[in-house]
Amino acid sequence: MSIFGKTLASFGIGATKVDTRLEKANYSQGETIRGEVFIQGGQAQQEIDDIYLYLVVQYEHEGTQAEYVISEFRISERFEMGPKETKVIPFEFELPYDSPVSTSGSPIYIKTGLDIKMAVDPTDHDGIEVVPHPFVQQVVKATEYLGYQLERVDMDFEHYYSRHPFVQQYHFKPTGNTFSKYIDDIQMVFFPFQHELDIVLQVDRKPIGLMSSMEEALNLDEKISRFTITYDEVKDNISLLESKIEYQIQRQIQT
Repeated sequence: MSIFGKTLASFGIGATKVDTRLEKANYSQGETIRGEVFIQGGQAQQEIDDIYLYLVVQYEHEGTQAEYVISEFRISERFEMGPKETKVIPFEFELPYDSPVSTSGSPIYIKTGLDIKMAVDPTDHDGIEVVPHPFVQQVVKATEYLGYQLERVDMDFEHYYSRHPFVQQYHFKPTGNTFSKYIDDIQMVFFPFQHELDIVLQVDRKPIGLMSSMEEALNLDEKISRFTITYDEVKDNISLLESKIEYQIQRQIQT
């Protein structure tokens, strides 16, 4: 290959291309993602230093669009690609348990990046749909059985500790249940693990009388508790799960 051809490749013209193909497009938190990276050599021989997969979420904060890398995975050591050569590199990795779930305002995708010396690095983007962990889905179902309708899932950047710059809050509105006259809404933040689920529950109480109106004005009407459920509690007995959630809500109303 001529020096001119190598120069063009360094600018991305006739250079190596990459295409990541996933086993499927929908995953739950903690699930294994499998796929293959297809690499097509260009007009000149090129040295590939690394191949990385980046799990990325887009979101809006304070009127600005941002991207955040949730995790990154190195799937290859250094190798060379000959002109027009094709390589297929299989991979698998675990979607982190604390990955955000997909919402209309926060799409999630896998970005594939090839690190090539002295050249434009080729990339590929593949959108995925991340749904809540099965434990979380069971808690949402039990909460709705209690008469609270899931209204939205959004991001909170200020009030909770996480390895990410945000957490996701699940907002529920009461729909005529026993406590609807006391509650404006409840919010849950989930921290799933392999065998258990930590839940931060916040109850926003309605103002009733002068004292509670003053509490609302001072943002003192929001009560927070944290509790844990185990796999056994969500596996087969949703009634037990309902009782545990109802107990936590009731405690906050009465304090």
